Amino acid sequence: MVKPIQALARGLTVVNAINNAAGPVSLADLHRVTGIDRATLLRILTTLGQEGWVYRGMGDRLYRLTYKLHELGGQVQIRDAMAQVAAPVLERLQQQLHWPCDISVFDGDSMAIIETSRSRSPFVLNREVIDYRPSMLKSAIGRAYLAYCDDRLRTTILRRLSEQGGEEGRLAKDSVYIERMLSEVRERGYGVRDPSIKSLPSDTEEEFRAIALPILVKGEVQACLSFVWMKSAYPDPDIDQVFYAKLRPGAEELAQLFEQHQLY
Repeated sequence: MVKPIQALARGLTVVNAINNAAGPVSLADLHRVTGIDRATLLRILTTLGQEGWVYRGMGDRLYRLTYKLHELGGQVQIRDAMAQVAAPVLERLQQQLHWPCDISVFDGDSMAIIETSRSRSPFVLNREVIDYRPSMLKSAIGRAYLAYCDDRLRTTILRRLSEQGGEEGRLAKDSVYIERMLSEVRERGYGVRDPSIKSLPSDTEEEFRAIALPILVKGEVQACLSFVWMKSAYPDPDIDQVFYAKLRPGAEELAQLFEQHQLY
């Protein structure tokens, strides 16, 4: 009788556990499901990561199957694949600019942050942002997406917002406000956060600024690259244009990567 390779069996157990989970999983989740001790799990996950089977999110530190394993099941989602592909670009931009970047996608209802380099930043900037859903009409991310998305989709988004009521609903019905906002984004090439937006809870009372660039693949916006910084760190009122010039190559690189991996 041929003796089975126990190390391989444990590795496949971990892959199956990730594939069967409802979403990305933590080390504690895998320990609970598989019963494998944490030290062994770390070695298995490190090996699977090196071999391109498993990816650990930079923003949430959770494990997911890589985009190369779509054939294993539906839990390998396109947004996870985008996050994996984008992570090295986000990390490089953070090293160059020091302040963090995020990648966001439209998930059918609103924009959602799927990856971030905030954990790599020396500055404390609301690091728990994975799946955070900012305002579509006041956030840099939402504005950038609306300015470059398909006309019919934009109409649908604005109709849904108007039906929700509140300030967002009121603004969605204001055609003058919408056209002015969209024109400004297209003229600049990026969205700017409305100063009235309150930041997520953080350890500082500082006011933050943010810009977002559309990531265009085959002429369609697939995601947005955003960048955030403390307003007090830069007195130049035109600093967002300086950051835009430095971020644009990153957005273009992401567009090329998404097209290369057919993430559109």
